[in-house]
Amino acid sequence: MNSLKNVTAALVAGVEMVRRGTPRVAIGDLLEEVDVRNSDGTVKDVQGININKEFMPSVANLSGTDLTKYKVVKKNQFAYSAMQTGRDECIRMALFQGDEPTIVSPAYSVLQIRDNSVLAEYVMLWFSRRESDRYGWFISDGSIRASLELPRFYEIEIPLPPLEQQRAVANLYNARRLMQRNITALGNMLRDICPILIKGAQEECVAAHGGD
Repeated sequence: MNSLKNVTAALVAGVEMVRRGTPRVAIGDLLEEVDVRNSDGTVKDVQGININKEFMPSVANLSGTDLTKYKVVKKNQFAYSAMQTGRDECIRMALFQGDEPTIVSPAYSVLQIRDNSVLAEYVMLWFSRRESDRYGWFISDGSIRASLELPRFYEIEIPLPPLEQQRAVANLYNARRLMQRNITALGNMLRDICPILIKGAQEECVAAHGGD
C-alpha cells in the first residue's frame, strides 16, 4: 500500500507541475476523428465504454444488429461518447490498447492523435482526472441527454509538455493503474480462498476431536 501511495503522490506532483508551467493546446489540435466501418463484418467483438473510462463488452441486445455499420477501433485510438456527460459528470472516453481491433456503436466517435507531438496515453491520463470530468459537466449542453458534443469537446485545452515529460507522467499513471488492478485482483482472490480455508480448518478440527 505504501508503494501505491508513493506512486500516487508522484503522479499528483507530476500533473501539478505540468498543469502550472506548460502552455495549453486545444484538443481539436491534438485529436482527429476517423470513421472506419466494419463493412466486411470480420470484426465480431462489440464493446462499449463504462464510466471508469474502460472498454467493456457491450450489454446491448445485438440480435439482428447489422455489425457492418459499426465503427472499428484500433490500438491507440479512442472511443468517445458525447451523451450523458452532464448526467454522469463524466467525459466518457477510453483508449483502446488491444492488439486486435474491436467495434463500437455508430453513436460513438473514434478519435486518434494527429501527429507525434502528443502521446495517446498522456491525453487519456488528462481526461481520467476528476477535474476534467467536472469541467466536462460544466460545459455540457442543457439538453435531456446533457451531451458534450464533439465540437465543444475539441475546445477543451490541456497542457502540452515535451514528449519526455508526457511519457514520465503517463508511466506513473499506468503504474498506479496496474497496482490498483493487482490489489483488486488480490482482494478478490482472498475473498474466494478464505471460505475454503475456513471450511478446511473446521473439518480438520472436527476430525481431530472425533466429531465431539
